[in-house]
Amino acid sequence: MRILFDTGMPRALAKSLSPHEVSTTQKQGWKDLSNGDLLSVAQESFDALLTTDSNIKYQQRIENFDIALIVLRAVKISAERLLPLMPKVLATLDTIKPGECVYLYADEALERKDRRKGQQKD
Repeated sequence: MRILFDTGMPRALAKSLSPHEVSTTQKQGWKDLSNGDLLSVAQESFDALLTTDSNIKYQQRIENFDIALIVLRAVKISAERLLPLMPKVLATLDTIKPGECVYLYADEALERKDRRKGQQKD
């Protein structure tokens, strides 16, 4: 599977997603694209976008794009904090379909907070 890391994703996590092919928005020259433009160009070359932008699902109609979206949530975004989520990311990559969005949480308290605000894990 071809995976694109959004700008906020720690690049060190790419190694833990083997055997998948991982690239970054920086490497593609897309780091300055808005979310809608990024999804439009990314869907042509990638199967999934990994991001830490929790609002992207609410700013874009993900179901209209031919790319899957996985949102990683943690109180502090770092490779160390997100690394424990990589087995869940790998499992999600096996089942997620284009146009779907899944939230994965490193912090249970943050998940509860998002649920109260209406940002449900899909």
